[in-house]
Amino acid sequence: MSLSFGLWGAVLDVPAQETFDELRTVKEQISRARKVEARARSEQLTVLQEIDELNRRHAVLRNELEGLSREMEAVLAVISEQEAEACRLREQLRQLQQEFKRRLRIRYCQAPGKWLDFLGGDADLLEKLNALVYGRRVLAADRRLWASCESLLREVETRQLGIEKRSLFLLELKARESLNLGELEENIAKKNELLYKIKHQVKSHQELIAELEGVAADLERMTRAVAPEKTDFADLRGRLPMPVDGVVVSFFGLEKDSRFATVTSNRGIEIEAPLGAPVKVVSAGQVVFASWMKGYGNLLVVDHGGGFFSVYAYLEDFSCRIKDRLQGSEIIGRVGRGGISNEPALYFEIRRDGVPEDPLTWVSDMVPS
Repeated sequence: MSLSFGLWGAVLDVPAQETFDELRTVKEQISRARKVEARARSEQLTVLQEIDELNRRHAVLRNELEGLSREMEAVLAVISEQEAEACRLREQLRQLQQEFKRRLRIRYCQAPGKWLDFLGGDADLLEKLNALVYGRRVLAADRRLWASCESLLREVETRQLGIEKRSLFLLELKARESLNLGELEENIAKKNELLYKIKHQVKSHQELIAELEGVAADLERMTRAVAPEKTDFADLRGRLPMPVDGVVVSFFGLEKDSRFATVTSNRGIEIEAPLGAPVKVVSAGQVVFASWMKGYGNLLVVDHGGGFFSVYAYLEDFSCRIKDRLQGSEIIGRVGRGGISNEPALYFEIRRDGVPEDPLTWVSDMVPS
């Protein structure tokens, strides 16, 4: 009785290989996620720099607008002062005009000779002449004052016109700057929205990486459990317990059957035991196979680490499942029927790196037939 080498390799390699493949896939996912996160972080840095530049331009533009507002206030104050000055000059001109009209009316509406009466009829000739000269001088002075007021008024109006033009220019400039400021603030808002999305992406990738790293850690623990490093199982040679209480009826190696005159090569031993008797694992390990197999019935394989495996066949049922961690002498199933005779028995093997070894060299007690 022997378990074929190809089938044996499939039994032992599939669970471990699946775990290793899954671990490799997860690590590839972690690598891709980290690359995506790195790109997102780079994009985040770029957007932050763009936002900083936009904020700097925003601050400069706001300062310019505040300066324009202050200048506008000053210009409006000057315009108000100039308007007040122009009003004062116009009023002064109006008063001068009224005074001129009054004097001219008196001067030109008098009959000839009456002008002297206006100067005073009782005055002597010299006084009258002096008064006449004085009157003319007053009129001349009034004309000069009138001309001066008109010139000053024209200057004030010209200056006021220039200030009003400056005011219009400032208003247009402020309107353009306000429009630019609005567009800049809209751009900043869009960049901040983009930054929020990128930060969310970075956070999502970080959470994904953390989750994948957790899965990878679990898989690494599983791979260590599925294919552990060298253990002390080799030191247990000659000290292992029998997996079941019974009698060895078929031995390891070449065995001659006198009844049928045949020689068979056994890679394990058969232990005759009561039907349903508990079968125990010979040492701590992990279940890597537990299923029905043609010629063996229910077959269970336990990995003890260091390349050592124990095999149990003809089981009536299983008390454990694949990937279960077992303690030494833990029950793994019950004795069933199998072999050529189909009598209650347990088929038992010990293998090292896939090569069968005589189980009786490993156990400390046995009951031979």
